[in-house]
Amino acid sequence: MTLCDLPIDIILDVVNFLELPDPISLLLTCSALYGLSDERSFWISVLETTRRKSPIACPPHSDLSQYPLDRLKGLVISWSKLQINWNQPFPQIVQPATTTHLPGPAQIIFMVQGTDILVLTMKGSVFCWDAKNATPFPLRAVETGGHITQVSGLESAGICVLAFFAAPFAAPHAPRRYILTIKHAAGKAIDFTSEVSQVSMPYGPHFESVFVTEDMVGTISAIDNQEDCILTVSGVSSDDRLLDSTSVLKLHRPLPSHALMLSFAYKGHLYILLEDSESVQIQHISRKSLRSGGCEESSLYISEIDSSYDEFAAFCYMIPSTPFYGISAVFVRLEGHAQGDTSRSTCFTFLPTTLTHAADDGVSSPLAFDTSCVTEWVSGVLAEISLVWLDHSGFNAVAVIQPVMAFEPPRLVLVRYHPETRSTSSHTLTVPETINPRSLSSVCIDDTAGVVHLVDTAGLLSTLRYV
Repeated sequence: MTLCDLPIDIILDVVNFLELPDPISLLLTCSALYGLSDERSFWISVLETTRRKSPIACPPHSDLSQYPLDRLKGLVISWSKLQINWNQPFPQIVQPATTTHLPGPAQIIFMVQGTDILVLTMKGSVFCWDAKNATPFPLRAVETGGHITQVSGLESAGICVLAFFAAPFAAPHAPRRYILTIKHAAGKAIDFTSEVSQVSMPYGPHFESVFVTEDMVGTISAIDNQEDCILTVSGVSSDDRLLDSTSVLKLHRPLPSHALMLSFAYKGHLYILLEDSESVQIQHISRKSLRSGGCEESSLYISEIDSSYDEFAAFCYMIPSTPFYGISAVFVRLEGHAQGDTSRSTCFTFLPTTLTHAADDGVSSPLAFDTSCVTEWVSGVLAEISLVWLDHSGFNAVAVIQPVMAFEPPRLVLVRYHPETRSTSSHTLTVPETINPRSLSSVCIDDTAGVVHLVDTAGLLSTLRYV
């Protein structure tokens, strides 16, 4: 008996264990197996296996059984071509760039995975932009009246929830916390609502972070050189209304001014990360503890950073939409050498994580941090925090890098993490000559669609397609 003689359900079981491009190679083995290309179940199986490893060009919770055969094939082909292109030293644009004028200078603060929805902020307001039709969605904007920081997102079937701080232009030391809910269907935003509350932050140099779960939103604040942080949790949009609570959490080490601190939630569990250029400390607060209001530490992890440089100044951090794919955060540091040193570089440090598949008892951590960080050094300097973006998976960061020599033009650089080898690489993306990298004010990468969005200081939105 040969493989071709096996029942189709057995062959599909085999396909479940194959990763792209192996299923395509299987189709090309013989004419009998090529007949599987007309089976929707074959393509669904391939895509389900693929999106357990990395996002595909559709919402993460979409039902693939509802997609027509041509769409299923297109998703596989698009994913395969994109990986080939982005792994080249100089990934090429494969379609003409499109441009559109926004109502004014704007910043991209979020992209809803697998949709046409960009969330933009402009002059103290937040609105949803249709990236495909180059027009705002007919939904009322949310007026924040200030500068937005610390955006955290949570995506579920047809719904995206964003939490962030907005510091009013007139009172920058009195931030407010916003919770935005975007409902979408067929890739389009259909509803846009918001909640706002005042938050209390310490005076002087401090760190702050915001996180959101299915039924909670929380803020974390910590003062420089202190070993404690203040954790405030509130219930949101839940039938089982949670009481507001505030607690103090020990950080185990003083919080140095050169450190980077952040938090994220996964399956209702909270993770607080403290990176100091030598290691990342990860504190796990269980879902049960978080809901009880006690917020006691459940477990502690340390992930070492193997760096040959001692003088890297903290610049920023980024978190993916979900740690499900294997990256929970990326830390960006700038090499702190003298201004005229031609060897200056930007350091991208990826924090890997693994799924534990532990029992969902509300106590056991669904994530483990059992490997060291992986770092990529890119020659040149990242000058603006708005000119770096991490994709949904955490595998791809795009940044505008200025060479040390000021007369050299900035480069649009793609920094990639490769989970199969736990290694990194950097690539220079091709950019049309009509785009001036020096005038850019915001960048965004959509790993699912192979698209990079660029916004310049005049409010011109350019879309570059690499697949």
